[in-house]
Amino acid sequence: MDNSLRILLRLWWIQRARDFTWRKLFVAAYIAVAYIVMVLAVYAGISQQTEHIVVPPEYVALMPLLAVCIVPGDMLMKLFWRRSPVEMDDYLRSRPVTPRSWARFVLFDTCVGFLQWMLPLMLAFVVLVLCPWWWALMVLVQGYAGTMTNALVQNCWRRAPGNEWTLPLAAGYVVWLLLTMLAAGATFGVFAIGDVAASLTATQGTLIAAGVLLLADVVVMTVLHAYFCRMKNYNEECHHAAATTAHSLGEVSVWSIEWVQLLRSKRLRVSIIAMAVIFILNTYMQQATTVADAGIPISVNPMLLFGVGFPSIIIGQWVLGVEANYFAAIWTRPWGLTQLLLRKYWCMCLLCCLMALCIVPAVVWMGMPPTTLLATLLFACGVMVLPFMATALFSSRMDLFNSAFFNYQGGNKQLNIFSCVLFIPIGIFYAAYFFLPMLWADALLAALGLLGLALHRVYIRFVARRWFARRYDIMERWLRE
Repeated sequence: MDNSLRILLRLWWIQRARDFTWRKLFVAAYIAVAYIVMVLAVYAGISQQTEHIVVPPEYVALMPLLAVCIVPGDMLMKLFWRRSPVEMDDYLRSRPVTPRSWARFVLFDTCVGFLQWMLPLMLAFVVLVLCPWWWALMVLVQGYAGTMTNALVQNCWRRAPGNEWTLPLAAGYVVWLLLTMLAAGATFGVFAIGDVAASLTATQGTLIAAGVLLLADVVVMTVLHAYFCRMKNYNEECHHAAATTAHSLGEVSVWSIEWVQLLRSKRLRVSIIAMAVIFILNTYMQQATTVADAGIPISVNPMLLFGVGFPSIIIGQWVLGVEANYFAAIWTRPWGLTQLLLRKYWCMCLLCCLMALCIVPAVVWMGMPPTTLLATLLFACGVMVLPFMATALFSSRMDLFNSAFFNYQGGNKQLNIFSCVLFIPIGIFYAAYFFLPMLWADALLAALGLLGLALHRVYIRFVARRWFARRYDIMERWLRE
């Protein structure tokens, strides 16, 4: 180990010691204990009903191949949450740190990263409950190889200086992912379903397949590390003033800043994307399992309203929470508060329309009535989202760039109490489809939504007048926060 790598490791340890907080440790321990209790409770419940869970031997032997299934989800998770360093800052560039030592340090930081271990450990624990411990160990090793490959791909992507480096990387990753999935699926079909390889048992076939996949992952990781070392990305080559995100969307205005805050604020961006993915997937899953077959006396998808309107509610929690960080600059612009609130409401309605567009395939291929989707969209814009504009009266300044995970900064007692208003439109939505035929319920919800859209200017002007009556108290509170 050379001296520069030793210095980097010592700096890394000092930074980790400084960043350590008992809150992070408690949250991690809480999640781990909750996951273990959930898995054991599900296993105990199934065992009690079936007396004993017996996994066929051919499926037990194929457990290591299940580690391949976590690779796409792991890459998606890393795109949102992983922010490991891939380039030296100006301080390290002024020190005698060689590129080779830096590449080794990045590789070490990637190997010990928490996100590379989380999903393999979770899957290995499930396998440990059902199978012998050596199969769980194989799942852990195979899953870690897949997550490490994802992390190295992300490192190369973030360091790549141009398309001539990113395009081969993207093509190679897609080919590797497809080949890995096909190899695991073919092995499962051969040894668990068919009798093609009669001379080999499922255990022998799985050991061979897992060994080949692991060897291929090691080769791919070696190539990715060499690819990372060959990249030269110098900061001093780019001294041109980069255009801000606001100017790239047009002139700075009350409309463009609504989208800028979604693109630049980590807390809002992660929250909205996570909620959008979760509720859209739940909408499609609920639509796939029809409500009529489940015996529920309502004839509409129960998750449809959340899939259309809930991401906009994320913004509605902090109507002026973002603007509270730079309100002194906003008041120097020729924008009235009514205009600012109107643009914010229209932005939330546009977000509802984007969510509804994502659910259109359920109308085309899964039998969802188009009138129901249209009525839900109008109801979400006119009744579900509009009342949250009143949170401007007691918005708190929110931290824009910290993680949204277990982060309650920006909330207050008034916001928590006012959030109960959300139950009113939810109750109206479910009651309409419970007591009325679907066509009449669609008509009622659409009429309520159109009424809210027709009166939204009156309501927002009322909120603006109330805000101006309390403006000094609100702005003094923002200064103190």
